[in-house]
Amino acid sequence: MDEINMTPMIDVVFLLIIFFLVSSHLARQENRHAVNLPSASSSIDSDPNAAPINLTMDSSHQLWLGATPVGLEEMITRLTQTKSIAETPVRLRVDQSVAYQFVEPVLHQINQAGIRDLSIATLPSKQRSGASP
Repeated sequence: MDEINMTPMIDVVFLLIIFFLVSSHLARQENRHAVNLPSASSSIDSDPNAAPINLTMDSSHQLWLGATPVGLEEMITRLTQTKSIAETPVRLRVDQSVAYQFVEPVLHQINQAGIRDLSIATLPSKQRSGASP
């Protein structure tokens, strides 16, 4: 009598479950450092298939590359080590309480590194009901 051995299939399913649990945990770590994003009246939705490098500046002006705190020079060093840096998307997340004078040096260094795909993360502004655009 022939039997189907289910053990290899069960092993593969469990490995897939573990893979998705670990990858979702790592994806959450990219945005772990919470900041209060500013709101914007106009925006362009980001490509859900793109995997940008997240660069965060919190209210104390500390830079975070992913979930790691970095200085300005270290940030540029790490970004320039990325292959095809000109095509790599970078998402800049800045706390709304940070003045532009602290953001401008970061933008300047990103431009000097040759990064051309930069987006600044914002929240959509809440329009009042009955208000004209």
